[in-house]
Amino acid sequence: MDYKQLFCTPLVFAISIYLFFGLGKAFAETKNNHSNPSAVMFYGKLFVQYDSVKAGDSGSTASVDGLRDDEGMGRFGVKGKSSIGNGYAINYKVEYAFDIGDGDATGDSKTCSETLSDCRTFALKQGWLGMLTPFGEFKFGSLKSPYRYMAKHDLLHDTITQARDSRLITQSSMGHSSYWRESAFYRIKSGNLELAYIRGLGEGTGGGGHNVKKDYGYGIEYKNFLIKGFDIVYAASKDDSVKDDNKKMTFTYNLKLTNKKKIKVWYMHEDVGLDNKMFTQSGNDGEVDWYGINYKTGPLTLQYSYSEADADAGSGYDRDGYNMGLQYKLSKTSRVYAGYSKNNANQTGKDLRATMIGLRHDF
Repeated sequence: MDYKQLFCTPLVFAISIYLFFGLGKAFAETKNNHSNPSAVMFYGKLFVQYDSVKAGDSGSTASVDGLRDDEGMGRFGVKGKSSIGNGYAINYKVEYAFDIGDGDATGDSKTCSETLSDCRTFALKQGWLGMLTPFGEFKFGSLKSPYRYMAKHDLLHDTITQARDSRLITQSSMGHSSYWRESAFYRIKSGNLELAYIRGLGEGTGGGGHNVKKDYGYGIEYKNFLIKGFDIVYAASKDDSVKDDNKKMTFTYNLKLTNKKKIKVWYMHEDVGLDNKMFTQSGNDGEVDWYGINYKTGPLTLQYSYSEADADAGSGYDRDGYNMGLQYKLSKTSRVYAGYSKNNANQTGKDLRATMIGLRHDF
């Protein structure tokens, strides 16, 4: 299959649809500024999990077994907006990570001590200041990219068995992890169509998670495309420092059953050029196909997803794997997770397996 043609066609089509319908309904959310002109809210999340990780590679992912909240899945933040009239408002969000397990909001791959600057109690995840306008939303600071937040389906997200940590889908800020630092973001909505663009504005060389001025990403999402419940997403991230990119196309179908039961199925294809954990050969290039299903009944949601990764360097670097698990809501603010993931690598010593059970409480 010509994947480059597959990626370009929906991009042109979606933009044409957007221009056809015009800007009349663009970013209807700004109308709410009049009914709720100013608001501020403090919020947070406590998370802890007991997990067992068995890694074939002893480098970036160590084999561990214990009670922990790796990389500070706990959150504390403030968000809000302040109306300035005529459909305009200032909005903002600042969110920090913390770890109630060991007190360090950093991954277990680092050995923390009082003298290490990268080990801290609180670590900034996202923080931005922006403006809501009748013609779109602008944000500036540390942000989620369209590639990351569009078609975010993994029920086990933010656990050790999530798809990205299990090498099922891409990681890094150019994929489904982390944040773009020193960046500008623009988003506009018209009905079921959303267009988003992000660009790095940093002066650095791209190291340390900073995004330089030539890095950019974009995303297009069209919900209820042709039929109700069918959504399509196309997104891309470009890293100028290595002159390469990631691209993804996602198809999702949401089906509502009787008694408030729901099923979600999806397929995502990624054209990968920027993930040195999934593809360990020189160039980090390959193709990924990810399939998944969620089933929700009452407070219980079940998931199974499967991924095949084909490296451009040959079958010796290919991978395949899956994750499965559940989430059970104890209340509106509390839930229990359980999950298992396994990734089989053709390259010796690169297999990965994880099991976990976790408890989360939002406030």
